Amino acid sequence: MERCTVKKILYLYGGPEFHPTEQGGKLLESWLKTDGRFEFDMTSDLDVLTRLPGSPYAGVVVYTTGFENELTPEREHGLLEFVRQGGGFVGIHSAADSFRGSRAYVEMLNGEFLTHPVQHEFKVSITSNKHYLTVRMPDFDIYDEMYHLQNFDPGRCTVLAQTQWLGQQMPMAFVRDYGQGRVAYLANGHSAQAWHHPEFKKLLIRAIAWSTGANLPERVIRCGLLGYGPAFNMGRGHGGWIGATEGMRVVAMCDASPARVEAARQELPGLEGYFTNLDEMLQMPDLDLVVVILPHNLHAPAALQCLHAGKNVVLEKPFCITIHEADEMINTAHGSHLMLSLFHNRRWDGDYLTIRDIIDRGLIGNLFHIECGGGGYGHPGFWWRSDKSVSGGVMYDWGAHFIDWMLNLVPSKISQVMGDFQKRVWNSVTNEDHGEAWIRFENGVTADYWTSQIAALSRPKWLILGTKGAIRADWKDELELVTYANGLRQDSHVKVTLPGYGSTQYYRNIADHLLMGEELIVTPEQARRVIGIIDAAQRSSKEGHSVSVAAGCE
Repeated sequence: MERCTVKKILYLYGGPEFHPTEQGGKLLESWLKTDGRFEFDMTSDLDVLTRLPGSPYAGVVVYTTGFENELTPEREHGLLEFVRQGGGFVGIHSAADSFRGSRAYVEMLNGEFLTHPVQHEFKVSITSNKHYLTVRMPDFDIYDEMYHLQNFDPGRCTVLAQTQWLGQQMPMAFVRDYGQGRVAYLANGHSAQAWHHPEFKKLLIRAIAWSTGANLPERVIRCGLLGYGPAFNMGRGHGGWIGATEGMRVVAMCDASPARVEAARQELPGLEGYFTNLDEMLQMPDLDLVVVILPHNLHAPAALQCLHAGKNVVLEKPFCITIHEADEMINTAHGSHLMLSLFHNRRWDGDYLTIRDIIDRGLIGNLFHIECGGGGYGHPGFWWRSDKSVSGGVMYDWGAHFIDWMLNLVPSKISQVMGDFQKRVWNSVTNEDHGEAWIRFENGVTADYWTSQIAALSRPKWLILGTKGAIRADWKDELELVTYANGLRQDSHVKVTLPGYGSTQYYRNIADHLLMGEELIVTPEQARRVIGIIDAAQRSSKEGHSVSVAAGCE
């Protein structure tokens, strides 16, 4: 994982309250603290600009509004000289509507505010994926105020993102050199809602990193696939998803079955190595990452072997079977400064993201109860997924996804877990027939997940209750929403238009983390917390009462 010397950033805010300039600074401070590459100061004192040359700051971020004639000659000289001498400058949204009495500032920024239409949702199109700010970034929709600029010269900058308005292209992100320094401008960011957009967050952090000297890495993450079993074609799937990710490449695969190795030769031709022995694959030079696609009981042993060999690891879900295994993997990864992550690609499922959006908009008020899961009535089949010694039990498959979803919907610690596991019908296999985990969070929210092979009737995939409404959803492309948010009952069906199965999004983040030092979205500690809940549910079922989760899983 690429890391650099910690750099000091100054954030300057101020102006009318219709722009969340101070709130944005506090958000940015929390993001950069998690990121780990930057120190952060924020101020509304414009005189700080006079002291920038020769200061310890590597870059300045400006999110102000107005102050048309407040960039005095001393302040103007301090800011512009700081950038000319090699400092970084990032302007956010109304930075283009600030200090407009200084034509030198407008020239440095390469534009100034002209007008904007009413806030609405629009598409931001990435015009180049070959720049540090936008590598691996998709086009995205955002609800925001669309700034139109004047005195903007596309020939004096590199436009990285734009949007259309009445047949014209409006710049949404651009960069330029200024003396020995670097200038970046992001037109989005009018409201707190826009600031919370994940692509805006990514652009802003990247703009800070680039403006303070970061460059796009030229190296490629060389990946090996461990396991190429025929179930769900996951080996081929991971190979394709990695191959479609800029900065990553599959160079080897390994499976104990010669037949599966031959299948990989046909489906993933041209790899540098095809192996039946993991030790041999781990001896390949410059192998950076191993993706473990094995039965559940082999996850921890295989991951530990790869970590001890100095390789970063991505695990198919579930993380492992026991808390002890989780702890050993995490301690080994941290001790070796290696990445360990779980393939929680379902965090980008369209229905789940739509549910999160509805909740974030306040349409069902404060969340207080979740029910989710599913099942049916039928024999689970004679394979390793129905063998408890290999699979871990009935809750380790879809349960890994649902429990992770629930934990991300409820930002609270867990106070207790009640579990119920029953074996009543399918005695020819060792997995339980029915499993349930009931969770109480410290903030009072309760959540109930179950999975069953003996449910002749099933409940909805999701039933989510809030103080002002509810969401019901099945395995379809629409959700049922009831809301009292505006004071009267409104019933609607919300179409799920977002794409599902976020394998591409997951591997984009892995590349961003390993190549650019960006925050890892799916951490091993989060994956451990899911295992902690399954472990607690199984203990509770045996003991007949609610229990606490393992330390660190709260």
